[in-house]
Amino acid sequence: MLIRSSRLQMKDSNNSNLDFLRAAAVLFVLGGHLTYFRGITRVGRLSIIPLGFWGVLVFFVHTCLVLMSSLERQRDQNGSDGLFITFMIRRCFRIFPLSILVVAIIAILHLPMATLDPGRFTGANSTPWDIVCNLLLVQNVFKHVSILGPLWSLPYELQMYLLLPWLFIFLGSSRSILKTILLWIGSVGLASLALHYQWIPDLALYIPCFLPGVLAYQLMRSRRFQLPAFVWPFAVAALTIFALREVAWKYRWTATLVLGLAIPHFVPLTNRWIVVPSRLVAKYSYGIYLTHFFSIWFAFEACHPLPRAERWLLFLACAIGLPVLFYHAIEEPMINLGKTLADRVSGSRPPLSIGLKMGAVTPTPELSPQEDR
Repeated sequence: MLIRSSRLQMKDSNNSNLDFLRAAAVLFVLGGHLTYFRGITRVGRLSIIPLGFWGVLVFFVHTCLVLMSSLERQRDQNGSDGLFITFMIRRCFRIFPLSILVVAIIAILHLPMATLDPGRFTGANSTPWDIVCNLLLVQNVFKHVSILGPLWSLPYELQMYLLLPWLFIFLGSSRSILKTILLWIGSVGLASLALHYQWIPDLALYIPCFLPGVLAYQLMRSRRFQLPAFVWPFAVAALTIFALREVAWKYRWTATLVLGLAIPHFVPLTNRWIVVPSRLVAKYSYGIYLTHFFSIWFAFEACHPLPRAERWLLFLACAIGLPVLFYHAIEEPMINLGKTLADRVSGSRPPLSIGLKMGAVTPTPELSPQEDR
């Protein structure tokens, strides 16, 4: 088991394709919202309005893949006892600190971050209960508006987190993809019913977009990379074009399924001109996701009297500076705190590495650009 897990971790940590995918996903979201605000809705005959939504679905696939790998590492280190609670501790400390801060800032300053239209942002008339639901990320359950537009996706991720550890245990040590395929087919059936019956939670619509990440995880346990690395960006681009042309739910489910099937079959990218930027964007992607509405609004609406060049410089400064600031001030410390608390709950100790200087012994942090939002 440990040998198999080491192989998976090696693949996961060395697979720069996942960094590229995560970077592409957040840039799809950013680019989709920026172009829509600027009134650009088409590139030739292709509508780019669904680009941001497609980026979120790509995130969902990526999320399940890296978190299934994370669950395997936790199980191999601490066993299955307490797997759920330690997993959720780490996830909550990853997701909530920054989302709570952003929601609090928007609520206190009454920023218009709820919806986006060409040329303008609109705020929500939030009640105290709306704000509470946004702070707890349960606004989809209670049918309340997200006071920050991109915040709509986080409740679905959190609800999927509740299922992932049990799904991981269900799959066990088997490398067969049959169970996952059957689960995906069943989820498509449930999602199809959800389109017609309102009593079915709308989370059902997104489960077929999460499960391809589980399928990719299963495939990565036994498949070897075969297709050349340079094809990977073109494959992502081709799937994106398909997802933009065919926006019905059945095509979205198909596109994410194909993405999950494709991920394990490409040799990792090695070109540093792609790998290094992808790693950086992936590292700060959560902050980009939660702050890009503000960056667009502040630069192009709040500061509209400024010359065009200055507005673009201001946008770039906010779009880059805010995610970097929030990552190092909020995200990274909270990730480390969550890991420490999870280790205490599980009774494990962080792995140690022998320092090269003066024989020092220092903890080796379990942080990776691929560790999900």
